[in-house]
Amino acid sequence: MTHGHGFWFFLMWTCVVWYSTTTIYVAIQGSIDIREMLRRLRDKQDSER
Repeated sequence: MTHGHGFWFFLMWTCVVWYSTTTIYVAIQGSIDIREMLRRLRDKQDSER
């Protein structure tokens, strides 16, 4: 490797891992929030009947 390429290689993979981790975290939290929202809406609809 040419001088400095190792640094950019490491930096690129650090960004890829960080971005992937953040994306997965947001997707999981979003699905949990949506599930809770739907549960509350269903409970509210059942109590209005």
